[in-house]
Amino acid sequence: METEIPVREIMTRPVITANADLDIFSAAKKMAQANVGSLIIVEEGKPIGILTERDLVKKVVAKAIDPRSVLVRDVMNSPVVSIEPNASLREAAALMLRTGVKRLPVIADGKLIGIITDTDLVSGSPLGMTDVLSDLLEMHRESIHLEQPRGVVRGICEVCGQLSDTLESVNGELLCWSCRDGNR
Repeated sequence: METEIPVREIMTRPVITANADLDIFSAAKKMAQANVGSLIIVEEGKPIGILTERDLVKKVVAKAIDPRSVLVRDVMNSPVVSIEPNASLREAAALMLRTGVKRLPVIADGKLIGIITDTDLVSGSPLGMTDVLSDLLEMHRESIHLEQPRGVVRGICEVCGQLSDTLESVNGELLCWSCRDGNR
């Protein structure tokens, strides 16, 4: 059995944060400047929510709302799903799949100390990754019934190993859009 890698070993720090009273335009600008896909929203140093690129697109841009007229608190996802730094990558992957999130703030003693993403899990240290990816695939298989035709599902692509919201079964394998395009 491979060694269990704790989240603290591959988490990103420092975490880019923002206040809930920031307007969406300023938040998006902060994300672009830091080249990140999310901001952890904090109040008195404690995480209270998360704002992602997807939130910006679905809740502001797609509705043609002026980003200067909307506050982060009106768009962010709350409460935050988080994990402790000593949790294993396997536990992080299971939590992401169970809750449907792609980013987990890492919290120690109530304080934000890092963040781990689905991409971090896949591209992290090779030690322990075989078990983590295997567990992700197994958990995904248990959550769907391949005997019944189903549309798009979320999980790990069986070719490239990336977490995807758009898996489809092709020749008995669950593939992301990128791998499906390469196999057609």
